[in-house]
Amino acid sequence: MAERHLYGDGAKIEELLREMELVELAAGGWAAVYKHNATGAFWMKYHTMSGSQGGGYVQLIRLPLPSTEQLISIALYSQFEDEALAAILRLVDEEAIEQKDFRHQLLNQLEEQNLSGLSSSQKLRIQRIIKLSALDNPMNRWEVLNKSAAQVQQEALYFKTAADRAKLLLKRVL
Repeated sequence: MAERHLYGDGAKIEELLREMELVELAAGGWAAVYKHNATGAFWMKYHTMSGSQGGGYVQLIRLPLPSTEQLISIALYSQFEDEALAAILRLVDEEAIEQKDFRHQLLNQLEEQNLSGLSSSQKLRIQRIIKLSALDNPMNRWEVLNKSAAQVQQEALYFKTAADRAKLLLKRVL
């Protein structure tokens, strides 16, 4: 069985938590660190997209946190659909909260794919990645306060360029 870094399936998360010991609660209970009894690995349970109505989605992520590169690889290649989805949501959360950039890096990986040789399920995954990460949306998602007009315009161009690239990819996989 492949080693997992994330879980996005609520039932599976609850099952796994029964094999773990709570180590620390954080963020008023919206995040918690657990230690797996058998492996000694540390995991963090948290809510992604918690600004959404209903509190977002519960996820479980192995510590130390995966890098942006690892999250992109998981989103593209994980054999587990819930792990791929969890990686995408983590990328979006890190962008919103920590201003971590992933868009052009993810687009580069997607553009390197031999799209004509992909199965329909692989093409569907690319479509989901683009839509769930809003790669095709040109809206600037970074903070604009305390920035010059030139900085805001540069960032707007960055998001527009990324969205244009994503839209071209979508046309190629549809």
